[in-house]
Amino acid sequence: MTTILGIETSCDETALALIETRSSDNGKLECRVIDSLVHSQAELHSAYGGVYPNLAKREHGKNIIPLLHKLLEGAGMDKSPERALPEAGTAESEGHLNDGAREGDLSIPALEQFRTEVSGQNPELWQAITHADFLRHKPKIDAIAVTEGPGLEPALWVGIECARMLGALWQIPIIPIDHMEGHIIGSLLPSDVARGAWQEFHDAPLPAIALLVSGGHTELVRVDALGKYEVIGSTKDDAVGEAYDKTARLLGLPYPGGPHIAELAAQAIAEGIEPPLKLPRPMIASKDLDFSFSGLKTAVLYAVRGAPKDADGRLDPSWAKGLAREFQSAVIETLLSKLRDAIEETGARSIILGGGVSANSALRHELEELARGHAVPIFMPSRHISGDNALMIAMAAAFGTAAHATKAPGEIRAQGTKRLGQS
Repeated sequence: MTTILGIETSCDETALALIETRSSDNGKLECRVIDSLVHSQAELHSAYGGVYPNLAKREHGKNIIPLLHKLLEGAGMDKSPERALPEAGTAESEGHLNDGAREGDLSIPALEQFRTEVSGQNPELWQAITHADFLRHKPKIDAIAVTEGPGLEPALWVGIECARMLGALWQIPIIPIDHMEGHIIGSLLPSDVARGAWQEFHDAPLPAIALLVSGGHTELVRVDALGKYEVIGSTKDDAVGEAYDKTARLLGLPYPGGPHIAELAAQAIAEGIEPPLKLPRPMIASKDLDFSFSGLKTAVLYAVRGAPKDADGRLDPSWAKGLAREFQSAVIETLLSKLRDAIEETGARSIILGGGVSANSALRHELEELARGHAVPIFMPSRHISGDNALMIAMAAAFGTAAHATKAPGEIRAQGTKRLGQS
C-alpha cells in the first residue's frame, strides 16, 4: 500500500490531497481517497477580472502550510511520535539539526539549504514552513506528487518549493506531474468521496479522445495509453474558459465567469428568451481540429456596445440573458463539432472530458448525447475534480507511467507552457 500527497498550485487554487493506492487481486490499481482540500482565491482576484499572478503566488505561500496542517490533522497524521524528528540540542539530533537557527524555526538542515532561495523568492512560504511545529512529526506518506506545469510560473513555484522542502524534510521522493494529465486521469475515478471505499479506476477503451477545457486550455488529446498522449487540436488564442470570463466581464458579471454565464443561459431557456443576435461559431468549418475563441469574444464586445441600456448604462436583463444563451450555444456547438471530427479521424473508442469548464451542465448533456450517437462511453469528472485540485495530481502519480519518474528536488522546475506529452 502506498500513500501519496498531492500538491497543486498552478493557478488560483491552493490544493492538497492524500490518497492510498494498492493493487487489487486482479492486478488493477485501486485507490482510496483520504481527503482533498481546496482553498480558492477567486474572491481576491475578482477585482482584476482574472488571476493576478503575483497575488496568486503570495496567497499560495500564505495558505499552503496551514492547509497541509488541516489535511494531516483530519487524517490523523499531524502527530506520529514514533516517527518524530529529533529535538534540537539532543545527541540524537547530531547531523540532523542546526542549533544555530532562529528560535521558533524548524532548525533542520534539510530546510536550511532552502533558506536563501525560498526566503528571498517566497517569504510567505518560508515563514509558514519554518514555524510549522507539526512538521516535526513525519507522517506516513510515501511520495509527494506536485504539479510542474502548465500554469502560472510564479504560482507553480510555490507548490514545487513546498514539495522540495517536504521531500527533503521527510526523505521521500517527489514526482512531477503534468496538470493536464491530471485532468485526464481524474475523470477516470468513479467517486471522490473522502475516506470512502477502495475503488478501481474506469477502464476507458483505447484509443480515447480527451477534450480538455479550462481557463487556460482548450485541447483535443489522443490517448493511446495512460502516459502516452498526442495533442491533435488546441486553441490558437483564447481558451474557452478565458472566453467565458471575458464575456462575463462585458456583461458585468463576477469572476470566474463560467458559472454566471451558465446561470443566465439557463434562465433564458426557462423563460423562453431568444438570443438577440447570432454569434459566430469560430473555425467550425476549418479542416483542422484547432480552436479560436478571440473572434467570438470580439463579437460579444461589439454586441454589448450596441445593446439597449438604461439611463445608468446598465444592460437590459432580458437582453443579457439572451446573449448568454447564444454565447454558450456557440461555445458548445464549436466544441462538439471539433470533437466529432476528432472521433471520426482517430477511430476513438471512448471520450474523456476534463477541466474546469467540464462542470457546465449544458456541455455535459450535449456530450452525453454525442457519445450515445457514436456508441462510445464517455468519462466525465465529478464537480470537485473538474476544477483545479490536488486529488487528480496524486492519482496521476499513482499510475507510475514512464512520464512519472521521480526527480531530485533540484531538477524539478516550473514549466508554465508545458505541453502534454513532453517531458
